[in-house]
Amino acid sequence: MASPPHHDARALRPGPGWRRPAFAAVLICSALAAFGLSRLRIDDDLRALLRGSDGDFAVIDEIAGRFGSPDRDCIVRVAVTDGELFAPETLERIRRLCSDLRAIPGVAEVRSILDIRRQGAAGGLLPVIPRTQGPLSAEAAAAARERATRHPLIAGHMLSSDAAATLVLVRLAPGEDAPARAAPVLERIEASLATAASPLDLELTGLPPLRHAAASALRHDMLVFNTTGLCLAVILSAAVARSLRSTVVACVPPTIGAVWAMGMLGLCGAEINILTSVVPSLALVVGTCDSIHFIEDMRRSARRGVDPVDASAAAIGRVGVACGVTSLVTAVGFASLAAARIDAVRTFGISAAAGAVASFLAVGLVTPLLASTRFCNGMRLGRSSRTAGRAAAVVAAFAMRHARPVAALGCLALVALSWAASGIDADTRVVDALPRTAPASRALVEVDRDFGGAMGVDVLVRWPEGLDWTDDGVVTALGAVHEALADGPQPLPAVSLASVVEPLPQRTRQRLDPDDFRDLVDADARTAVVRARVRDLGSRALEGVYDRIDDRLDRLSADRPGWCFQLAGMSVVSARNIRQLIRDLGSSLLLELAVIGSILAIAFRSPVVGLVSLVPNVFPLAAIGAVVVASAATLEPATVIVFNVCLGLAVDDTVHVLAAVRRHRRAGISMAGSLRRAVAETGNAIVIGGVVLAVGFATVTVSSVPSLSGFGRLACAAVAAATVAELMLLPALILVVDDALRRFLPRYHDGIFTGPDEAPPDVPAELAGTELVG
Repeated sequence: MASPPHHDARALRPGPGWRRPAFAAVLICSALAAFGLSRLRIDDDLRALLRGSDGDFAVIDEIAGRFGSPDRDCIVRVAVTDGELFAPETLERIRRLCSDLRAIPGVAEVRSILDIRRQGAAGGLLPVIPRTQGPLSAEAAAAARERATRHPLIAGHMLSSDAAATLVLVRLAPGEDAPARAAPVLERIEASLATAASPLDLELTGLPPLRHAAASALRHDMLVFNTTGLCLAVILSAAVARSLRSTVVACVPPTIGAVWAMGMLGLCGAEINILTSVVPSLALVVGTCDSIHFIEDMRRSARRGVDPVDASAAAIGRVGVACGVTSLVTAVGFASLAAARIDAVRTFGISAAAGAVASFLAVGLVTPLLASTRFCNGMRLGRSSRTAGRAAAVVAAFAMRHARPVAALGCLALVALSWAASGIDADTRVVDALPRTAPASRALVEVDRDFGGAMGVDVLVRWPEGLDWTDDGVVTALGAVHEALADGPQPLPAVSLASVVEPLPQRTRQRLDPDDFRDLVDADARTAVVRARVRDLGSRALEGVYDRIDDRLDRLSADRPGWCFQLAGMSVVSARNIRQLIRDLGSSLLLELAVIGSILAIAFRSPVVGLVSLVPNVFPLAAIGAVVVASAATLEPATVIVFNVCLGLAVDDTVHVLAAVRRHRRAGISMAGSLRRAVAETGNAIVIGGVVLAVGFATVTVSSVPSLSGFGRLACAAVAAATVAELMLLPALILVVDDALRRFLPRYHDGIFTGPDEAPPDVPAELAGTELVG
């Protein structure tokens, strides 16, 4: 096989005047990033995260327009700390509370058991709880309690089975439930509840408060723990390097890269959500590793007495190429997410690809510029950590001395871990995105227990022409929907027009005014809604519940030609599309790995290298997948991103090791010698980078938000697995595959890389004498 053209670092390094254009490029990129940051917007809208197609929310929007949206409902759970709920004084306090809530700007409607009516003796509609100027008498309150416990719209829906708790539904005005506008309205509601609390026990939940609490907790914990983790990583870097200058060179470029990545989001028109908020962290992870590799290369040049400017230029030629390949591989891998079904996943893929490019530009431009200044002149960059380098050398030496068993055991472990990880499943609950002690989270649990759920689920029913809204056919069909919702192991309590009119005779029904039931029926449009609530069972269980309900509704449509039954609600879209979102992120890893392997094969001009590189990249993914299964956990949007971060880290280290091996093979050094030199050059950076990232991620494990603490634990496991794979599995595989090619394919005499098989030059003692054995 013909050898490719010979290149060395001198051929790739920039000329002596490289600093001025590099500085100009930094200024241009910073100006573009500043412009992008000025356009950046935060999007906490759940619809944007879950939208898979334009039709996902069409029925939800129609129901909201005709009957009002339950997704705008704030749910107040009312109980008494002492006494009876139907005591006259308690009912009067509830009445005053409802009046105060109605007066809050941004509140469109307040409904409680005080607003529900019943049929009177003369056929008219009367309040279940009489309206009086003052408190009810004890006898009237007892009679009201009796009526309420038997009323189909109250019992089990607005009143608990023991009549000890009730619900007050506070519906926000259209647009006021948007994340940017909901906060002040919710604060005023909470203030009213605090004023009216004693002796009432008042708790606030519902979709707007839950979403607000989750977003606030996420912003708070990400700010606190990211800042803490960054500070600890900087302190650790300074302690390891024993040099302020090297700490500045190691930390400033990745930080600039993270800022540029944020600016890229703004330039691309992407908004910040739970997925795209990870892009700066991803840029920081990859940038930190690349920056440490730059510093280690410049330190080696400084120890040989090379001028700092020349050392920086040479580092661009040697390390910059590897960083460029890493960024290209990462960017193309993430760009493959553009094939996902969910809009948010597609946006995340494109944003992450742009972030990888921004990180490369920042590290490739800023690191050499800083290192070539008088501030970091020569040996002022500090000394490499002997402990980290020695640890990497010992691990790699062991793997190379026992290459065959290590490679075999590594591949078997990969198969076993992949088999274990195949049992992983996606699931998410609302409470997992909230702090464990959040009031809205506790209230959600209690509402689920007492009232069958807090999240709204609707069934839109349309009937053909020729039927009146009170006809038996309409009422019977609505009753069949009730049965479909109640069927199965997770029954959903529901209310509809049938709950009210089914017991009434036809003559009484004909006297009813449809305007009195406008939140349940639109007679002119021949449309009604059946409203139910569901517990926070998790998206996996709820998807099964909704699939079963859809099957029942399809049978109802088949039995009733001309009728239409449609299941809708934010809970329905959330359960299905969040699981689809997680599936998209997970399945896209396979496409990313295929793209990464192909690009590495092209970059190193060897399909064998592309295949070999996949093993250490897949190993940490399989390891953390097995950890998830072993801990009986499930994937959530926050934790599934760990796989993408892990892949970026693993690819970065793999490329640097392979680039160093190829460089030494082209210099005429044997494969074993090239590996020894490659580990001597990159091992220190791999270990230090892994430790720094692990410390940063470890701070997140103490978060009170379950999804964030799970992210931190998995990220630490990912860093550890990636480091072990690069220092043990990759060198052993390269030796074994290279030896096999030479033995069984004699014409492939150059092995994986080019260059004759000669004795290696001087290397660290820990790596000396490690030939292929075992």
